[in-house]
Amino acid sequence: MASFPAELLDDTEARAVRLVALALLADAEAHRERLSQPDDPEALHDFRVAVRRLRSWLRAHGDVLGRDAPTRAHKWLGRLAAATNRGRDNEVFTGWLLAEKATLTARQRVGATWLVQRLTVEKAAADAQVLAEVSRDFERARLLLAKRLPTYRLRLHVHEGVREPTFAGAMSVLVRGKAATLRRRLESVRTVHDDESAHRARIAGKRLRYVLEPIVPHVAEGEATLARLKRLQDALGDFHDAHVWQGVVADAAEQVTREEAARLLEPPPVDAEGKPVRRHVRSARPGLVAIHGHVVARVTDTFEAIVRDWSGDALQPLMDGVEAMAEELDLRARSGVEIERKYLLRGLPLHMPNATVQHIVQGYLPGMRLVERLRRVRVGEVERFFRTVKSGTGLVRTELEEECSRAVFDTLWPLTLGRRVEKRRHVVAEGSLHWEVDEFTDRELVLAEIELPSADITAEFPAWLLSVVERDVTGDGAYVNAALAC
Repeated sequence: MASFPAELLDDTEARAVRLVALALLADAEAHRERLSQPDDPEALHDFRVAVRRLRSWLRAHGDVLGRDAPTRAHKWLGRLAAATNRGRDNEVFTGWLLAEKATLTARQRVGATWLVQRLTVEKAAADAQVLAEVSRDFERARLLLAKRLPTYRLRLHVHEGVREPTFAGAMSVLVRGKAATLRRRLESVRTVHDDESAHRARIAGKRLRYVLEPIVPHVAEGEATLARLKRLQDALGDFHDAHVWQGVVADAAEQVTREEAARLLEPPPVDAEGKPVRRHVRSARPGLVAIHGHVVARVTDTFEAIVRDWSGDALQPLMDGVEAMAEELDLRARSGVEIERKYLLRGLPLHMPNATVQHIVQGYLPGMRLVERLRRVRVGEVERFFRTVKSGTGLVRTELEEECSRAVFDTLWPLTLGRRVEKRRHVVAEGSLHWEVDEFTDRELVLAEIELPSADITAEFPAWLLSVVERDVTGDGAYVNAALAC
């Protein structure tokens, strides 16, 4: 599977989702090319998984992709995925039967051999059907998606420009939703007969896993959580498979009965002298009866394993891991967002307890759609230099900042001529928050700002500030530094 850089989490949701989708499409195409190689027994399995990953990703992000992932493409990929089910089921059952034969008697192994031969023939037919479907459905889906996914439209606000959620923020919401669905479906698996509920839970777990895979290397608890999710998926798959096998064995027993009945109606074979010859045909029925008993026992064992390992408190480590990932995604999404309130003051407060004073000179580079700021900050004899890009207005704005060298600052600074601001900033700590009082040295203006961890939090004015507050100017374009620059 393709790997992605950590920076993808900071990209916009619309772009990142498409980048991952295109990579998954390329991955499926690479595995498709392997299908023509007869000496590559894993090619079909890998192609099947790649198609399921792609289809699951497109479904999960349908709201973002919209018409760029058309219903036709989903239909073609879905039909292709369904065509692989029977071959996969027969392959898994055959592997289990071959291992289980050692526990059967010689008489019973006749039935096991007969069933393995039947499954092998059916798998070959199913695989041939898949190859036919690939040449038609996958190629149509690939061409359509390769055309649609690379481009997309953006909606722009006349005042705030592009307002796009980050991939990290969008993924935190999606991951929590998928985890809640998984928990809900698992809770509906209450008895050994709830195989359909278990299958739905397995699908939910698989979809959560496919959503997580592209970001797992870049978040805490990622690898461990994915491993737990894979174990849960396997446990639910074993339970569902055992239920499916019961039907397969029952169908096989009916076929054997019909074949044996047909032989009874056939004329008996004769030798060279025309005398009847006794048939020596060993029945597959005893083996099928024994296999059915083993399958029933497997249903019980796999259900008990689900209850023991994945219900109640046993499920919590997995859910805690998913939540830890979602929280880290939330934190990463918020790290590029500035949430602050700004107030116009009547003057500089007389007393600012334990204030740290910074001397700031900042200027703005030419540009209409992006506001890029250069800033020099001097505290005592120490100078630091920063480049910052901001977008949006009001309480919540996007802010990306990096420290730069003096050489970079000196090179770009002349471009800010005519758009500069000078001020003294007084920073006062109030608990876990910090008030910043900006005293502009090139005009009579004093502003106070406070950065908040959440837009839902309201900060109270400390006593030293309350008496000089004129009004809230958050969102007032006249008091944005870029507008004040001259």
